[in-house]
Amino acid sequence: MNSLSKNKKKGNYAETYAAGYLRRQNYTLLARNYSFRGGELDIVAQSPQKELVFVEIKSVWTSKKGSPIHRVSKQKQLKIWKTACHFLHFNGGENQKCRFDVIAISLDQTPIRFIHLKNAFESNQTIHECHHAF
Repeated sequence: MNSLSKNKKKGNYAETYAAGYLRRQNYTLLARNYSFRGGELDIVAQSPQKELVFVEIKSVWTSKKGSPIHRVSKQKQLKIWKTACHFLHFNGGENQKCRFDVIAISLDQTPIRFIHLKNAFESNQTIHECHHAF
């Protein structure tokens, strides 16, 4: 098995783990791996407070990779934002209250270290710019 398919398998495991956590927290899962023009939303969910939540999952399998919490770059945030705009536009949620969360999972320890950062980042883009993203 090549390293790309191993990484995809590991990523799917972490996303499934995160999805289970969100369900136990009474989130409703709306989509997984929603993609648009090179961007991807790992999980789209609705919180118990009815907010639309775009969740980025970051995981590490060895402590040599550093903390997963610091691995959502500004460039990655912009891709997530553009993809979220697409999702909102085509799923009737343009006026929906939403936020961007990050779930960081360190799978190199037992028990697994798990951090859910709500409102992990905000977009400094405007809705007008959002429509120009696609």
